[in-house]
Parts: sequence; C-alpha cells; structure tokens
Amino acid sequence: MTATAYKADLRVRSRLIQLMAALEVAGVTPIPNRDLHAFAYLANVLSPLWEVEALEGSVLKDRNGPRSSALEHELDLSIGQGLIKIDSLRPDPENPARLDATYYLNGTAARPVLDEINSLPDEASVASFLNELAFAFAEILPGKRDDAAQQDAAWSNPSIASGRIIDFGEFVEQTRGNPTYNVAQEFQRFAPDGVRLNRAEKLLMYVRLLKRRAHG
Repeated sequence: MTATAYKADLRVRSRLIQLMAALEVAGVTPIPNRDLHAFAYLANVLSPLWEVEALEGSVLKDRNGPRSSALEHELDLSIGQGLIKIDSLRPDPENPARLDATYYLNGTAARPVLDEINSLPDEASVASFLNELAFAFAEILPGKRDDAAQQDAAWSNPSIASGRIIDFGEFVEQTRGNPTYNVAQEFQRFAPDGVRLNRAEKLLMYVRLLKRRAHG
C-alpha cells in the first residue's frame, strides 16, 4: 500500500468513527447500513456549508441510493477491530438474498480513538458539523432516511441519469458547482429583513426540506 493510499484509508476511517459518534449522540444508532450511507452522503454534499472538506466529491447515482465503497471497506475493517459492532442482521426488504445489518459504536474501544481525532483543530470543526447534521437527520422517520437523501438537490438532478456519476466537488467547485450548497444558501432570501441565518439554521432548514419531501 502506498503512503497516499494509507493516508486516505486513515482519513476515511477517522470520518467513519466521527459519523458514528455523531449518530450515537443524536440517538440514531443502531443504524441500518443504508441509512449510514445516506447520512455519509449528506455530510459530503453539505460539508461546504460548514467549510469542512468533504470525504468524497462525487458518487455513483444508483437506484438503491447513495453508497460509498471506501466507507464500506473501512466499516468492515472497523467491525473487525471492534470499533463498531453489529447489532442485528436481517434480510434486506428490497432484496431478500442480501442481509441488512444495523451498527452502533463500541464506545469502550472507540472513545480513545475519537478523542485523539477530535483533538486536532480541523477535526473538531468536523465533529461540530456532524453533530448538527445528526440531530437534523434524527428528525426523519427511520424508514425514510434513505429516501430523504435521494431528495437532495445534487442527487435528484433530472439531468443526471441513474448509473452516472454525480459530481458535487471532485471536478467542480464545492460551492457554486454543488446544487445542495446553492439551495441551502437560498434560504437566506426568504428570511425576514434584518435576520441573518447562520450555517446551522441553513443546514437544519435544508434537512427538514428533505424530510418533508421524503415523508410525502
């Protein structure tokens, strides 16, 4: 393994632990695999709102919803190392041939790692962002969280067909080239005169918009 690949793996694993920790604080664990990927996707597309570097800047538009192969790989390794535990296994309702797992953070093993990650200045900002997002994500009904992610502005862009790549920060600007960021910024236009929305308010309003769409 090259030094660059090793560094990338550590970055993905660090972010995975932070994702799981935020979900734990918000009471969203144990979390199904599909919902974990949905949360990770929203963290990626909304990260410019917090001036946080996205873990990934593009994703394959799959009919089953957002999925990150890099995150899945590190999830398997983290389970093997005891940082994350499997709570349950059941048949996937949309594909009975597959098993759908739910996960939770093993606090005893993960806490020292998490403390070390969050001691870094940039990662403390990431943790703050993920906590805000997790509490907003928790408002979405458990069976609708993956649906909510698919209502995202970047994902639902009709000009991008299923099976194509959605680029929201890999080769385009993470701000102006990211439809999610642009929609979240638009909420300021509807604020009363003299009211300046902060980034947490914009994030919450955006996720609640996805929630309303997913809930039908």
